[in-house]
Amino acid sequence: MSKIKVGVIGAGGRMGKAIIQVLALSKKSELSAAVVRDGAIYTGFDSGNHAGIKETGILLSSNLQKACEDSEVLIDFSTHTGFESILNAALQNHKPLVIGTTGLTDSDKALIQSASQTIPIVFSPNMSVGVNLLFKLTEIAAKVLHEDFDIEVLDIHHRHKKDAPSGTAMYLKEVLLAASKRSEDNVIYGRHGMYPERDQKEIAMHTMRAGEVVGEHTVYFFSPEERIEITHRAQDRKTFASGAVKAAEFLHGKSKGLYNMFDVLGI
Repeated sequence: MSKIKVGVIGAGGRMGKAIIQVLALSKKSELSAAVVRDGAIYTGFDSGNHAGIKETGILLSSNLQKACEDSEVLIDFSTHTGFESILNAALQNHKPLVIGTTGLTDSDKALIQSASQTIPIVFSPNMSVGVNLLFKLTEIAAKVLHEDFDIEVLDIHHRHKKDAPSGTAMYLKEVLLAASKRSEDNVIYGRHGMYPERDQKEIAMHTMRAGEVVGEHTVYFFSPEERIEITHRAQDRKTFASGAVKAAEFLHGKSKGLYNMFDVLGI
C-alpha cells in the first residue's frame, strides 16, 4: 500500500522540523513537500538535513502551488500572517488541511468554517494527545466544581513564542466558559495594581515566556479547603508533531467537514 503524501507548510520552523522527523519514521505517511517563507535563507536545503535527520530528497521551497500538486494532505504550522493564502491554496486545489497555526483571528476562524464546507479540515490549538486529554479533564472538573471553586490558568512557553496567551490556553478558557456557563466578561488577563475582591465567577489567564520551555499549561481550581491542579507538560515537540501526522492520516479520503483532535483521537 502506498503511503499518504503529506506536504508540510512552515517546514523551516521548530514544529515543521519535528513533523518532518515524525514523517521519516511513519509507516502510513511520507513527506511530499516542505514549504518555507519567501526569501528564507535555507531555501533549497534538503528538508531532512535541515530537520537534523538523513536526506529526504525533498528540498525546502516557497512554491506553495507545487506543494499542493505533490501532496494528498497539507499540514500548516506557519504563521498567521500567511494563513489566508494557504487556506485559499488548499481550497483551490481541493486538498485536506491540518491547521496547527496559532494566533488566528475570529475572521480567520470564520474562513475556516466556510472552507470546511468544501474541503476537510482539522483545526486544533494543540495536536498533542495529552493536551486533548487536558481539555477533556478540565471540562469534567469545571462542570463538577462549578462556582464553588476559583479558577486560574497558567500558560508557560519558550521565550521565542509570539502569541500570548497561547492558542492552547485560549481553548482552555473556552472550555471553562462553556462548562461553567460563564462569559468573556468574567475573564481577566494578568493582574496589575489594585483590584476589588475577586469576583465569584472570575477566570484569570496568566502567561510566562522564558527559557526554552516547549509548553506547559495548568488549570487551577481553588476552594477555601482544597486546591486541584490539572497540568500538562510537553517535553518534546514530537508530541505535537505526532498528533499532526495522525490528523493528516485521519483526513485522507474525507471529502469535507470541520474536525478537531477529539475526532481524530476518538475521545
